Amino acid sequence: MKLSGLVKVPYSKRSDAGLHHHNQASHPAAFAAGSVSAIQGLSGNSVLVENTCGKWVRRTASTHAELRRQYRALQLLPHSLAPAPVFMSRPWLYVEWVEGQVAASWPPADVLARTLSLLHHQPLFGWRIVLLPLLQRYWQNAAPSRRTVFWLAQLKKCQRIREPGPIRLAPLHMDIHPGNIVHQGNKVRLIDWEYAGDGDVGLELATLAIDEPPQFAACVASYARQMHLNEVRLGQQINRWLPWVNLLMASWYEYRWQETQTSEFIQLADQAWCRLKHT
Repeated sequence: MKLSGLVKVPYSKRSDAGLHHHNQASHPAAFAAGSVSAIQGLSGNSVLVENTCGKWVRRTASTHAELRRQYRALQLLPHSLAPAPVFMSRPWLYVEWVEGQVAASWPPADVLARTLSLLHHQPLFGWRIVLLPLLQRYWQNAAPSRRTVFWLAQLKKCQRIREPGPIRLAPLHMDIHPGNIVHQGNKVRLIDWEYAGDGDVGLELATLAIDEPPQFAACVASYARQMHLNEVRLGQQINRWLPWVNLLMASWYEYRWQETQTSEFIQLADQAWCRLKHT
């Protein structure tokens, strides 16, 4: 699954502590021009920069605040879990290139559960993930011909019931799928932290449930044990979040189709709407 475009609000001034800005003149010569190649992904916000000194991922974002949050999140996370940030200079953020294998399949249940548990035991980032404003924005910016009665009904339902209260608040990645998991022997590291923020652990697991990996149930059971959570209650919380995640995915695909007119997004949107109708 590719879950993209989450909003993180408000941005805490506290989370800016320790954030260093560099101007172009202060960059080491190692980051001088080299070969630049695209990195596959639906958001298209990353490129690989490579020269004789090494490899780096160069990332961008819609706003400087979003880029700053990415940098801050990577500063806070252990490098056993996430790539190290290198430097930031508008409009770019350079991060470590993570060596390893990106597989088409999910890692074993115990490895995935251990990785999630490690992430969710980290200190909070300092900014919350809020879905409703983003869902409203995607509706407003979608193609008028694609705004259906069903979509509007789902959006009004979310406005009425509001987001589920957190079972446990933790730092979330919010875009975990096989393409963002780098395998390094018997452990994995997560890449692409642009949608990270603080939120309910049930929301993170619901984003994984969308893809229905065969080991998902075993992963949830292992995760619940490691996080000392009741497995039944955790499963109920995941189910509460599923309609939100399905609507977010469908809405984002609609937004991206309107933005790019790329047929892939309209196909993904149709699949997401179908899934939502059966949730």
